[in-house]
Amino acid sequence: MKRKWKIVFVSVLVLIVLLVLISGLGQELETGLVRVETGSLAVTIREEGKVIPRLELAVCTLSGGKIAELPVTDGQEVKEGDLLLSLDDTELKLQLEQLQSELSALAGEEKKSLHEPYEAQVKILELQLEQARRDLAEAETNLQKIKKLYEEGALTASEYEKSQAVYSAAQNNLEQQEQALSLFLQSHRPDSGLRQFFAGKKRALEAQIDLLQYKLEGIRLLSPLDGIVSQLQVKKGEVVPPGAQVMSIFQKGNYQVESFVLTEDAGILYPGMEVELIQTDRDEDLVFPGTVVKVAPFAEKTVSPLGLEEQRVRVVIEPRLPAGLTIYPGYLLTVRFTLEREENVLLVPKAAVFAYEGGKAVWVVKRGKAQIQRVETGLETDREVLIKKGLEEGDLVIADPRQPGLREGKRIKQK
Repeated sequence: MKRKWKIVFVSVLVLIVLLVLISGLGQELETGLVRVETGSLAVTIREEGKVIPRLELAVCTLSGGKIAELPVTDGQEVKEGDLLLSLDDTELKLQLEQLQSELSALAGEEKKSLHEPYEAQVKILELQLEQARRDLAEAETNLQKIKKLYEEGALTASEYEKSQAVYSAAQNNLEQQEQALSLFLQSHRPDSGLRQFFAGKKRALEAQIDLLQYKLEGIRLLSPLDGIVSQLQVKKGEVVPPGAQVMSIFQKGNYQVESFVLTEDAGILYPGMEVELIQTDRDEDLVFPGTVVKVAPFAEKTVSPLGLEEQRVRVVIEPRLPAGLTIYPGYLLTVRFTLEREENVLLVPKAAVFAYEGGKAVWVVKRGKAQIQRVETGLETDREVLIKKGLEEGDLVIADPRQPGLREGKRIKQK
């Protein structure tokens, strides 16, 4: 009898469970659905860009001295040939007058017959020789500074050639001073080449005069192009050394955009690549196109806003400005690089895809019921995933695969 009641009890319990399950399957689960559609998908990165002049030249002193004139200010527009800066020429003019006097006196001395070198005259020649050595050392130092700026594209070829000319003149002057002293010492007798001595000393004085005249020409710095003064680093009355950069001149209205991209992203960038430039406005962002014109062949160490060291590659972009938009050097823009793009592909929300039995799947709705559908995915972004296999355009996908109560066979009602 007890066994009979036990069988009845188990049967009733099973029946109740079945009724609950049937009841659960019969209830509809209200959830959000997404229809699979064809579209395009792009993987992009955003980096900060800075507006820079296409052409900017550094203005450097060829000679050292005190700044006597500084008629320009930062941001001032100038024309090619306008005076930018002038150094005090008092000392150079006094040196020039002294050399010219020595040259004049030499003509008188040539008429005399000198029988032996005097110690005073030897001392003068030695001092002149020492001065020539100092001039050569100064010219060499100046040439190295000018050469570096020229190789960096900050100076014109003409300015570099002028510095080379100064160095050559200083070399010639040293050789001539050495010859002058040597000839003088050899001409201690009237018949030992006195005429050669005077000729050598005359050439030495003339070389020094030419060098001073060239320096006098270099104390006036003129604008190398029509442009705008920037990075003015000196004031009137300051003393500047040879080769010092005192300011820059850049062309007005001829700008590019400079950006630094992480090395892991820079590998697929190339000249000719199209990008989007974004200027943040008070009302809305203004988006306009640009083209990559240069990708540096090396990386630079930079520091992020968080203080982390990063390796980044310099990228230069040619902007195509829409009508009415004006940008200036120093403006900050956002540069959007498209690293990959797929057109006419099936897309679903990234949140709808979940891991399933070693692969990936989504919940689909077929005949009003939930069903797990395996899928093969491709390119993805933070919001969307490309579906290669498993779905067709128009399929309904459950947006939230983790919704409570969701299981296969569950009747689904769209919210």
